Amino acid sequence: MTEIRKFTINGEEINAEIERLNGFLRIKIGNKVHDILIEGAPDLPKPAKSKKFNRGTKNNASGSVVSSIPGKVVSIDVAVGDTVQSGQTILILEAMKMQNEISSGIDGTVAEVNVSEGDSVEANFLLARIEPEPHG
Repeated sequence: MTEIRKFTINGEEINAEIERLNGFLRIKIGNKVHDILIEGAPDLPKPAKSKKFNRGTKNNASGSVVSSIPGKVVSIDVAVGDTVQSGQTILILEAMKMQNEISSGIDGTVAEVNVSEGDSVEANFLLARIEPEPHG
């Protein structure tokens, strides 16, 4: 839900649209959009030893690898036809100068990769699709 808030910065009144998204605030002032990390938000991942975070996917049980936040694809660690395990990193998505490991939610085979390195994506974008491992 988007809220309109009024701020006074250096004596100037500014209207901003504010929306809460998965541990982030998206603030739109005029034509500029800023994503702000909310420290300590309950749905934030725990930091890894590097500046990477494992955010997983929005729908871990389906095989759809979806961006949970807007960002830029830094690297792609798999190709179509690769076999992957649940939790395996599919790609690295940079958002707000943090690198987020986007991982597979299931064991299976990479059926689609819908991005290239350097692409910018919006939240809820289908990054890749994993075909489930057949059970037999």
